[in-house]
Amino acid sequence: MMTADDRELLQHFVDDLTDYAVVILDPQGNIRTWNAGARELLGYAEEDIVGRRFSELFTKADIVTGQSSAALKDALQWGRHEATSRFVRKDGSRFEAKMILRPLSGGRQRFAGYGMIVYEASESKRASAAEPRSGKVVALHATAKILVVDDDKLVREHAVDELARLGYGVVSAGSGEEALAVLQREDDIDLLFTDVVMPGSLAGRALAAKATELRPGLKVLFASGYFEGALVGRGDLETDVQFLMKPYVRKELAQKIEAVLKSTS
Repeated sequence: MMTADDRELLQHFVDDLTDYAVVILDPQGNIRTWNAGARELLGYAEEDIVGRRFSELFTKADIVTGQSSAALKDALQWGRHEATSRFVRKDGSRFEAKMILRPLSGGRQRFAGYGMIVYEASESKRASAAEPRSGKVVALHATAKILVVDDDKLVREHAVDELARLGYGVVSAGSGEEALAVLQREDDIDLLFTDVVMPGSLAGRALAAKATELRPGLKVLFASGYFEGALVGRGDLETDVQFLMKPYVRKELAQKIEAVLKSTS
């Protein structure tokens, strides 16, 4: 049985551990503890972050799509949630991290919150054309100009930011109608990157049809939080189109954009 001295030694060990962020969350997902590893990895001092929602550590796009809430529900239902997720440091920089979440029990097995361990994902992944050995993601067709279309402002801004960081020229629109107006106004757009499910008569599929009629040869990449098969089954998407599942990381985005720009169809 662990003694009080043992518990104190364990607490000191966890507090001083710098290789991993070890965080305790309350049942609602608010941050209760913040160790040295969390300060090192995420940049927040304890007084800056304790009491805030742990979802604030995720990217805007992942917050919008409910990734943090889903992680808590998954951990509570199955006793453990483990995933590679995108986190945002205090300075705004993003990184991929391994996250492990487990529910914690108090006296008499009462649910008391969650324990979370976060550490940076290995940088030894196999390099690709979009991710050289340096680990920096670069764009091979950085001179291309992309039109981003999404009715969700946060998701749209996230996509614009990621593409701009990759070196592309980027313009955006919040609806199909607005996107067509941009295409009529700007003749140097190489790729339409559009959400599939949007309000109005010009959602992704209809927008793509109008856009390619207006601009033959325009490349199109669809994105959605729904699975591609479900969208095809509902009639929101045709088969054999270029598609990217949300949420995506910058590496996935770069690879898909490059593949679409290089395609001959």
